[in-house]
Formats: sequence, structure tokens, C-alpha cells
Amino acid sequence: MTTSPLPRREPAPWRVPAGLILLSLFPIVGGAMRLTELAGGAELTSQNERFFDSPVPVSIHIVSVTVYSLLGAFQFVPSLRGRSWHRVAGRVLVPAGLLAALSGLWMAVFYTLPGGDGAFLLIVRVIIGSAMVVSIALGVFSVSWRRDLVRHGAWMTRAYAIGAAAGTEALLIIGPELLSTPLNLEAQGVITGTACVINLALAEHVIRRRARVPSGTDERLRDTRAGVDTGQLAGRLSRRTAAPRGTPRR
Repeated sequence: MTTSPLPRREPAPWRVPAGLILLSLFPIVGGAMRLTELAGGAELTSQNERFFDSPVPVSIHIVSVTVYSLLGAFQFVPSLRGRSWHRVAGRVLVPAGLLAALSGLWMAVFYTLPGGDGAFLLIVRVIIGSAMVVSIALGVFSVSWRRDLVRHGAWMTRAYAIGAAAGTEALLIIGPELLSTPLNLEAQGVITGTACVINLALAEHVIRRRARVPSGTDERLRDTRAGVDTGQLAGRLSRRTAAPRGTPRR
């Protein structure tokens, strides 16, 4: 007598987006405080002078990051991934993500950082921003031209991981802040790069986990995770189970 293995317990579907939203609160709250500071005409300091000199890029960055972080978290809900909501939200997330990355690149290149030369931090931020733009572009290309939903999901997961690195960076900075140890620009660059690497490693884990979904009867689960529309999936399954032409009826 053989016993069938116990089914693997899936995590609660809303656990992942809830965690992503909580992680995003760090940069969102900081951005809201920055916008309030710009709108209220706060006292100029060496830390905020560059934002008052050119407020448009930072304002675009804060708004686009907020939309991308909050709306993007719901793209990881399996029950929403195969519905039209996923595609509608994607049409908002793509421009929001590109605006967040491109405005971040603009600020990295043209804002003058206080405290001396920040060449290393500049290089790190340019690499991260460029990687986010490339990931979004490849995600759009995969679904628009190649109709490859698996690669589309993988690239968009990487793009979101890069965009959410600001929340991970805030968690890493908490330690030095509690110890009242100010970070120089080199240390800031190391923490920024480390946060992005951590998020990308977690993203690759998620991508590989999706790819391990077995074939056959579990194809529906794999397609739903990749983002296949439920109507397309139903049509595909009905065609596979239909009797071949020429089969006599009984």
C-alpha cells in the first residue's frame, strides 16, 4: 500500500503583497515628507538645497515610485495574475516604473551631493537605474513581440525587485542610524548596492520557484502564475481535450 505525498502548503496569497507594501512604506513616507518640505518652503540646508533648486525630477520620482511600489505589489497575487486587472495595472506600472528609473538616473547624474565627491555612489545608482529600465523594456518586449509570458513575468519581477530596493536600503541603514554613525558617500554606495543585490537574489528565487511547477496536470497553475488569461487557458484546455476529427460518434 502506497501513500500519496502530502500536498505542499502554499503561502497565504496576500502575504507577499502585504510584505512588499510594508517594505515600500519606508521610501513612500520619506518621499511624502520631502514633498511636504518642498511645498511648505522649509529652511534650506546642505541636504535639501539641490531639491529646491530643481524640484520637478524629485517630485516625479516620488510620485512614480509610490504608484509603482503600491500597485506593483498586487501583481504578485496569483488570483489576480490571470485576469484583465493584471493587464490594466501593467499599463500603469510600465510608465510609472520607467519614470521612477529615469528620474532617479537624472537625479544621480545632475544633482550635486553634499559631502564631497560621490563618484562610487553615482556609478552604483546609474547601474541600478539602467538595470531597471532594461528589465522593464525586456519584460514589455517578451509579452508584446514574443508572447512569452514566462520571460515577461521574470523580467518584471526583477524590475520590481530593483525598484523596491529603496525599502531594503532603509532597513540596512537603520543600524548605523541607531548607533548615531553618519554614513559617508562610499558607505552609502555599498549599502545601496547591497540592498539591490539582496532584492535581486530574492527575485531569482521566486522566478526559479515558478519554473519548478511540474508539467501535465499542473500546467494550469504554471500558466496562471505566469499571467495567462483565464479565457485563453480555458480555450487551450478545451482544444486539447476535444476529440480528433473523423472520430465516429457512438
